[in-house]
Amino acid sequence: MSSGDERYDVIVVGARCAGAPLAALLARQGFEVCLVEKAELPGDTPSTHIFEADALAFLADLGVLEELRATGAPLIARADARVGDLRWPATWPVRPGDPGGVMSVRRFRLDPVLVDAARAAGADVATGTAVTDLVRDEDGRVAGVRVSPPTGGGETRGGAGTGRVLRARLVVGADGRSSTVARLAGARSYHVTPNQFALFWGYFAGATGGAEPTFVFHRWADRVVLGCPTDDGLYQVQVGVDPARLRAFRAGLPGSLLEYARAAKPVAEALADARPVGEPRGTTHWKGYFREPAGPGWVLAGDAGHFKDPTAGRGIGDAFLQAAELARTLAEHLARSTEELDAALHRWGAWRDAEFVEPYWFAADIGSLAPLPAVLPEVLRGMRRAGTADSLFELVNHRAKPTDILTGPRVLGAVGRLLARGRVGVLREVARLAADDRRRRALARRPRYETG
Repeated sequence: MSSGDERYDVIVVGARCAGAPLAALLARQGFEVCLVEKAELPGDTPSTHIFEADALAFLADLGVLEELRATGAPLIARADARVGDLRWPATWPVRPGDPGGVMSVRRFRLDPVLVDAARAAGADVATGTAVTDLVRDEDGRVAGVRVSPPTGGGETRGGAGTGRVLRARLVVGADGRSSTVARLAGARSYHVTPNQFALFWGYFAGATGGAEPTFVFHRWADRVVLGCPTDDGLYQVQVGVDPARLRAFRAGLPGSLLEYARAAKPVAEALADARPVGEPRGTTHWKGYFREPAGPGWVLAGDAGHFKDPTAGRGIGDAFLQAAELARTLAEHLARSTEELDAALHRWGAWRDAEFVEPYWFAADIGSLAPLPAVLPEVLRGMRRAGTADSLFELVNHRAKPTDILTGPRVLGAVGRLLARGRVGVLREVARLAADDRRRRALARRPRYETG
């Protein structure tokens, strides 16, 4: 190590929803942490920025929830749900001690709050500082990063962002879908799924939210519409667009966003006297994936290691879950031998894949252009009669898995009711779903890797 190098226990690359909380949690436990972010903050990033009950509980434990509430973003306890031809009003499921059900805070407000928590915990923060290379020991183990000079405003102890080498026992890549750490480490992708819908979102002032703030999720035919209040008194709308209609949709913006959104009755009512604020944003091409989670001296967290279809609204919550579990793993193993640390990170990676693979495929199905399988709304219709349909939202709380909702007895009951109504095609549908499930289970045992 040269005399000018800075040494830390952990370098976290990426200071957003995975990296900043992880840095805060580690610094609070006494680790020397450097948090490196290539962007200047505050700054926006493409995101639908909705997070649910488990994430709200995490933010409360982190000590930042009240600061987020001060943005004017309400805690949402009600939902207006539609799946296929079934629509119902829902109470968002929460556990004792949960601050609320759902919240939406735009990223240029959320991310700086998370970074401030890391800084207050004692982490060194270098913004406007890009990682240009991984530093390796003689045996090839990652031992740090090389960073570019800050673009202005970046701060670190001892000038650590001035084009020098930062060394650490572990480098965490929490730098998003285009992760530099993942690319330089050679992490391969698997379970890769291209998007089908394109997503567009925008904001409206003067919306009427009704008696209670309500989260709207309507998925039917070839439409996806989400709506909810966000910070600064604005109303957020997100729509899924068939790529075959994309050219006309883009040409019609911002009016086409409003037209699509009004296809969902509760959103149309909320926007009756509203006006758009700013330009709509959209993302038209992406891939869902898992990446190899860890290797000698490095580990990936958040979108750097795993990204699912955003229709499910789980990016932020999943990042928090991974940060919390990784912090627990490192608290126990970072100071141990290299072999023990590597084994612990391997177990963490196995946990990540097992924890998120079933929700990953469910998100891909919800974000598919294919018609919703008739058995899904029929299962929910039966749950509605039993008074348990609200538990569907435990999927987006990450407190239930799809197989907890689509249980064997529920699916069999739904198939029986559909057959009684003459829907004989449901048998082919269920056979296809079973074949998909077998294929996905086989992939979990033997992933199919892609590079890049």
